[in-house]
Amino acid sequence: MPLRRSAAGAYRSHDKSRNAAMRFIRRIARVPGGHLLIRSFDYTHDHRAAGIEVDGVRYPSRIGVVAGVTGPETDTVFTSMGFGFSTSAESLPVDAVRTSSTSVAELVRELDDGATLLVANEAVIDQGPAVAQRVNEVLAQRAHEGNEVEPIEWLWPTTWPAWVWAMWLGIAMVCGGIGATIIALGPVMLGYDEEFLRASVDEIGLLNDQLIPFLQHDRITMAGCMAAIGFNDLGFACAMRRGWRWARAGFAIAGAVGFPTFFLFLGYGFFDPLHFAVAVGFFPLYLGGVFGRRQPPTWRVPVDVDERDRVRALYGQLMMVAIGIGVLLSGFVIVVIGLGDVLIPSDRVFLGDSQAVFAGELDGRLLRFIAHDRAGFGGALASLGAGLLATSMWGWRAGERSTWWLLLAASVVGFGAALAIHIAVGYIDLFHLFPVYTGIVWVAIALSISRRWFFTRL
Repeated sequence: MPLRRSAAGAYRSHDKSRNAAMRFIRRIARVPGGHLLIRSFDYTHDHRAAGIEVDGVRYPSRIGVVAGVTGPETDTVFTSMGFGFSTSAESLPVDAVRTSSTSVAELVRELDDGATLLVANEAVIDQGPAVAQRVNEVLAQRAHEGNEVEPIEWLWPTTWPAWVWAMWLGIAMVCGGIGATIIALGPVMLGYDEEFLRASVDEIGLLNDQLIPFLQHDRITMAGCMAAIGFNDLGFACAMRRGWRWARAGFAIAGAVGFPTFFLFLGYGFFDPLHFAVAVGFFPLYLGGVFGRRQPPTWRVPVDVDERDRVRALYGQLMMVAIGIGVLLSGFVIVVIGLGDVLIPSDRVFLGDSQAVFAGELDGRLLRFIAHDRAGFGGALASLGAGLLATSMWGWRAGERSTWWLLLAASVVGFGAALAIHIAVGYIDLFHLFPVYTGIVWVAIALSISRRWFFTRL
């Protein structure tokens, strides 16, 4: 919906832009696994309680749609969006009734009034491709109304459900970020760092008076990223506690991006014991969150929402998705930089020396040490981006207050730490900090215009 006006302007017709979008999605459906890609935009899956069997035919949803073009690809497209079926106007299924309703509230009311199957016009897509999925969730919610959050036996980890493991990983990541900040502001480097460099912190400072602040800026930015990942993991844990399936998938993806980056240290011949201990200690928590027992659904879906709040939230969601993609790609770019040139032009300006000078210091160990920090930060940033992207795509749901608060916390800690340390050490190159300034502004706008949506009464 946020791009609908732009698309309509480009095609000079709203119907033409919609048809172009549907043709594009049908092409995706033809590709092997394309239906999974379509489902991934809203983490769509079947809710058995939302389906119905009519005249011997099982429909995964009671909401269907009249499609301008029929065929296998069309069926794949609409069922991947959560619709139970697609059909032509001339051949409706048994007991199906045409409807002009497009909102979740209207469709649910018609079902409550006795309709067995509802067939909407393609105009329902204009409200967003997740309309049918939201109706399915309302119907599924009624089937789990009596569910309650299971009591936790805290002294017996083997009995913990997945959300508890995810919660502990989130807490551990926040504490890890705090610990990394203390080290960066205190000794800066630990004993094994000095052993690898064969030089003390004071000796490193004598090589270049900007070098220690530079190392601090890298490490505190990394620490803020760790804490931000922790808050996002806590958001996943809260959603998993209510039985949202998307949260486990998002948690798994974020960790699958982040944990393998630990092995980047192998490329520098520098074994980081603390990094190793953290990875080994945190990994079982990750596995518990991915493979642990699911919590029975207790989530609730508001039926009546203010249309203006919904539209504003869609714009906010688009902005947060863009931020997630930007952070993810930035992480991979920094990993590549860490594996290659290590220092970017603004780094060299801040340090006041050329790449060749640093490449020669301490027999090349100094540049490898900086590259190790940089690649580790890039991996953490990519993991954060993947988590933010999953939360923004799948967790952008009315009434989910904890998601809003923890997105805010992750953004404040992540962007705040990066900005604060750059200002503190005097590394204020505008081009270098432009992504940080942009992220702060975009997050502020996205969360501000979406707040009423997230705080909708359930």
